Amino acid sequence: MNPNPKISIIVPIYNAGEHLRKCLDTLVNQTLQDIEIILVLDKPTDGSDKVAKEYAAKDNRIVILENEENIHIGYSRNRGLEYAKGEFVGFSDHDDYRDLTMYETLYKHAKQNNADIVLSVPAYVENGKTRVKNFVNEQDTNLKEVVLNDLISFGGESLSSATFVLITNNIYKRELINQHKIRFVNTRTHTPEDVLFQIESIAKSNNLSVINKPLYYHIFHSDNEGGTYSYIGYKRRGEGINKLYEWLKKENLFLKYEHQFYQGVVKQFTYSLAGAFLPGYKFLKFIKAAKYLRKFPFTKTAFHAYTQPLNKKGLHNRIFRKMIELSMKV
Repeated sequence: MNPNPKISIIVPIYNAGEHLRKCLDTLVNQTLQDIEIILVLDKPTDGSDKVAKEYAAKDNRIVILENEENIHIGYSRNRGLEYAKGEFVGFSDHDDYRDLTMYETLYKHAKQNNADIVLSVPAYVENGKTRVKNFVNEQDTNLKEVVLNDLISFGGESLSSATFVLITNNIYKRELINQHKIRFVNTRTHTPEDVLFQIESIAKSNNLSVINKPLYYHIFHSDNEGGTYSYIGYKRRGEGINKLYEWLKKENLFLKYEHQFYQGVVKQFTYSLAGAFLPGYKFLKFIKAAKYLRKFPFTKTAFHAYTQPLNKKGLHNRIFRKMIELSMKV
């Protein structure tokens, strides 16, 4: 194994189930062979650790790191970053897969364009159907600013979410990440970890580049962590948005992105409050969630500064949105 591979790919593994073998098959068979595959075993209980060690026994490019306790995806990725030796780093979820040319394509593009971050557009697979989120820089303006505006506003008014919310379809120069001490938050207490890492990395990048084609396929299934309410629940999401607020303040970027930040706050907190209230019209949980989210210093200002346009017709939707607005403005 090359002690200085072109790319280190970090894969936290918990209970991946039947999806793990396809994930690993599309890593070990990459056309770019000069890679390091770091499997961080986060105390799985379904035998995923045995599958990972089986692959490692056959491929000396695979490194196994075993957590002493379950530390979740954010801190598991940090363990991988501390070990990684590649010129670039990439990330994979344990239940996704990618084109076999993915890392060769990303690496060649990075070298040809002297890029320290290369993004590719995400593809989402659900019930056998693939949806690709294409990227168009319509004004052909500063790419870095376009992507940061989109991320901080969580897609702004036109999109339900930002285009590049996932880190798994991209590569990042390791020197950039380490120089600025960029690491993942504790995903037991803060989400969305990908967006926070993405914003900080891109803000510090010198040359960002985009490949407008899908290379990585994110699978939606019943066991997705990102699909659970706990992941988008008001406590984790509130603390994650507060982390972004504190970072923007520390970097003297808050005034520059103030409007986008308020858009993002309203969208994310509305989403979390909806999850607390529905299904079942849980008024007590809604009141508790609203009280928790109001504690942040930016919440009231955000809901006064930005009103999210209604995307759905219907009296119930309008009443619910008005209830959220009133509860956040008091």
